[in-house]
Amino acid sequence: MIALAANVRLSLARIPLAVWRILAHSFIFGFALSIADILFNFYLVSQGYTINDVGLLSMVSRAAGMLMGLPIGWLIDRLGPQRAMITGVVVFALGWAALLQAPSLPWLITAQFVVGASYLLAATAVTPLMALATTEEQRPLVFGMNASATLIVGLIGSAVGGVLPMLAAGVIAVDPQSTAAYRLALVSVIGCSIIALLPVLARLPVVETGTVGDVDGQVTRHSWLTLVWFAVPSLLLGIGGGAILPFQNLFFRDQFGLSDAGVGLALALSSLGAGIGALVGAPVVRRIGLQRGAALLRLGATPAMLLMLTPWLPVAIIGFFARGFFIAASYPMNDALVMGATPPAQRGLAMSLMSLLWAGGWAISAVIWGWVAPLFGYGPQIIAAAVAYALSAFVIWSLRLQRIAAQPTA
Repeated sequence: MIALAANVRLSLARIPLAVWRILAHSFIFGFALSIADILFNFYLVSQGYTINDVGLLSMVSRAAGMLMGLPIGWLIDRLGPQRAMITGVVVFALGWAALLQAPSLPWLITAQFVVGASYLLAATAVTPLMALATTEEQRPLVFGMNASATLIVGLIGSAVGGVLPMLAAGVIAVDPQSTAAYRLALVSVIGCSIIALLPVLARLPVVETGTVGDVDGQVTRHSWLTLVWFAVPSLLLGIGGGAILPFQNLFFRDQFGLSDAGVGLALALSSLGAGIGALVGAPVVRRIGLQRGAALLRLGATPAMLLMLTPWLPVAIIGFFARGFFIAASYPMNDALVMGATPPAQRGLAMSLMSLLWAGGWAISAVIWGWVAPLFGYGPQIIAAAVAYALSAFVIWSLRLQRIAAQPTA
C-alpha cells in the first residue's frame, strides 16, 4: 500500500502544468453544469411552464448534440481543440444569458439548442486537448482523474446549487422559489463558465506532434469505417446504459419496495462507485496494458449487472455499485486508447463519433425498454445491458490499433 501511494505521488508529480490547467477548467466548468442541472427545471416551473415543456427542452438539448455531433468534430479538428473549447465555453455562456432573458417558449428552445451544441463542442474538445498535452504513459492517469473529478464535482455542485436560490432570495428580498431568485442563482452558471476559461486562455504546450502511419512525410488518415469501428464500443455502452439507467430509480422501488430516500441512497452509492472506479483504471492498465485493461474493466460490468437479477437487496446494490465502478474505470481508458491511435487532426471527429453513437445507442435503448419493461419486467433489460457491456469489451479487445509515432516538442 505504501509503495502504491508512492507510485501515485510520483505519477502525479510528472503530470505537466498544462494538464493541471485543463483539469482545473474541467472541474470549474463541471461545477457550473451541475448547478444548471439542479436549478434550471425549477426556474422553468417558477415561470409557469409545465412538465411537458421541461421534457421538450431536455430533448432539444439532446437533439442539438445529435444534429451537431459531426460538424462539431470537424470544427474541433479545424480550429484545434484549445480554440474550439474556448469558443464552446464562450457561446455556452452567451446561450445561458439568452436562456435567462427568453420571453417565451420558442426563444427558450432556440437558446437551449445553442447551449446544448456549445456544451458538446466544449466537452468534446477536452479529450483531444488532453491527448495533445500528455504522453501515452500519462493518459490513463490523466483521463481517469478528469472523469473522477467530473463525477465528484457533480455532487458538490448539486449541494451548492440547492442553497443558491435561498442566498439569492436574501440578496434581492424575494421568495426563494420565485423566478427572480432562480434567475439570479443561475447567473452563477455564466460566472463559473467564464472563470473556467481562465486556466486555458494562455497557450498550452503540445507534448506530441507525431501522426499515425507517417510514410515518406505523408500523413495517413483513418478512413470513416475505421473511426466508426473505434466508436462501436461507445454505441454498445450507450445501449447498455439506456437499458437500465433511465429506469434505475423505478427498479429499486418496484423490485425491493424502497422509499424515495432508500432509492436515493442506492443511487448515491452507485455514484460513489463510479467516482472510485475512475481512479482505478490507470493502475490497472499500467500493469496489463491499455487495450487489455480497457477491455477487461468494461467486461467487469457484465457480472455486476447480472448480480442485479438476484432477489436480495444487498447483492443487487453491490451489483449496481460495481456496474458504476467498472464503467467509470473503463471509459476513460477507452478514450485514451482511441486518442493514442488516432491522428491529432482527426481526434475531434473521433470523439464526436463516439459521443454521437453513445447518445444514439442510449436513446434507442431507452425507448425500446420503456415499451418492453411494463410487459416483461426488469429481468430482460438487465440481461440485455450485461450482453451489451460484454460485446463492448469484445470490440475493444479486437481493435487493431497503431500507436501514434510521437516526439516531444519544446
